[in-house]
Amino acid sequence: MRQDYFTKNKDEIKSIAKETEFYSLVELRELFTVLKDKQLISQSMVFGKFYDQLVGIGLLSYSVLINDKYLTRYSFYSNVSDVKLVLSLRKKSFLSMSSSLNYQGLSMYRDSFIFVSQEQSPKESYSKGNLTQKAIDKAFSKDYRRTHKVGEYNNKNIIFLDPKNTQKFAIIEVSGVRVSSINRALVEMVINVQYFRNSKELISVFREIKESIDIDEVFNVIEHFDLIYPYYQCVGYILEKVGFTKQELMKFKKNISKFDFYTDKNQEKYKYISYWKMYV
Repeated sequence: MRQDYFTKNKDEIKSIAKETEFYSLVELRELFTVLKDKQLISQSMVFGKFYDQLVGIGLLSYSVLINDKYLTRYSFYSNVSDVKLVLSLRKKSFLSMSSSLNYQGLSMYRDSFIFVSQEQSPKESYSKGNLTQKAIDKAFSKDYRRTHKVGEYNNKNIIFLDPKNTQKFAIIEVSGVRVSSINRALVEMVINVQYFRNSKELISVFREIKESIDIDEVFNVIEHFDLIYPYYQCVGYILEKVGFTKQELMKFKKNISKFDFYTDKNQEKYKYISYWKMYV
């Protein structure tokens, strides 16, 4: 019996398809076009038939619940990494915050969460000239706001974040996965403490991995984030609690603003640290 093009070329088709780990439905249609151009499938084949035949040679689907809707990715690989699957849902995304630490084997903190970040497009810097102590006090007396871009997969909570554009500063690749460096993760976690219990818990996490922290790089991360609030003094205080000396942290001390600042929002009681001008 004469074989159709797909059956005749199925091994080559599968080999080409496996060069990409995950496909969206749009990307499967692009593959469909590529294979037609290569004359590996019939020009008369319709996409529905093509999809069915891909399933017949091992194409699998993986669906992630995002904001009460399922988003599906397709792959010829079984037992796929939860992390790689989730990252495939957003172009140019990377593991951030505690998820980056966990992926690098530095901790197991909050390992039931996968934090995925995708930097915003470049924008003009926000003006810091209008910042006042009254505005800071008011903002930090309120409850935290959290993203509504959340999901679930394989008993993991997925949190999608959209940080300011830093031109991917301190984002590194580890085993084929883009992640925040430990130094970037520290800053991310301090400025997004609402996703953790409190700053004291962050101090405990980073105290365990102090030897891997480069404080000059941490400082550079803050510079690249170009934050409105005075985080040099906040991160300086936290790094001292992690175990660095005041002398080691002089760069942060020299960048203390004229304002008092806070480690956490809306606490019943604060202790004031005059050296860092911090309510903790």
